[in-house]
Amino acid sequence: MKNILSFALLMIAGLSLAQNSKQIQYAGYLNASKTMWERSIKLAEMEDGDKSFEKALAMYGLLNNTMATQDEATFEEYVGPTTDLLKEIIDENPGHGEAHAVLSSVYGLVMAYSPMKGMLYGMKSSSLMDKALRLSPDSPLVQKLYGGSKLYTPEMFGGDSKQAIEAFTNAIELFEKGDVEDNWLYMDTHMGLALAYNKVKENEKAEEILEKAILMEPQYHWAKATLAEIKKL
Repeated sequence: MKNILSFALLMIAGLSLAQNSKQIQYAGYLNASKTMWERSIKLAEMEDGDKSFEKALAMYGLLNNTMATQDEATFEEYVGPTTDLLKEIIDENPGHGEAHAVLSSVYGLVMAYSPMKGMLYGMKSSSLMDKALRLSPDSPLVQKLYGGSKLYTPEMFGGDSKQAIEAFTNAIELFEKGDVEDNWLYMDTHMGLALAYNKVKENEKAEEILEKAILMEPQYHWAKATLAEIKKL
């Protein structure tokens, strides 16, 4: 029995190692799984290093995941280390546009949890995103995160759903020039674009985007639920 148990544990470990951080992130996104996101962070450390942007991006993914699960405790646990790592990456490489965009988005999540912090983080977030667009205008990640900032920022503070639609559309086109397999950011861009169309009352376009996403990923339950809600309108 002991040998059987040991073999089973080795098989589980082998299956985990067979998946890379990108694949685990994708599964974590689809399942809103804190455990998978934390595993992806560890794998990113192993694959790319403790101070890598890939690790920072996995940590950002976990922070973003807490919005879906309303897990503020996990957000508070990881937001400081994520912010510190992104600042360190920017200090070492001031031209890293994508790191500027991710840090901007982390500040956006801080404000989403605590709107009163907008006075402290609003200008910082905006300045970082402006710099990201100057440094890396053709990055799909930058365009995606810029679209998110325009979608979720109140209009009185610079939000603009039409600009969000343009940015998300640009991001999808840029993502599709590369490898989009197991790319949670690519899938999430479709969700952002659909929500932006819904916000400007173009529900047919929103439905079209969501149907495309579900066709690409049948296990995209968030897209299915959102599509059902839009069709009720």
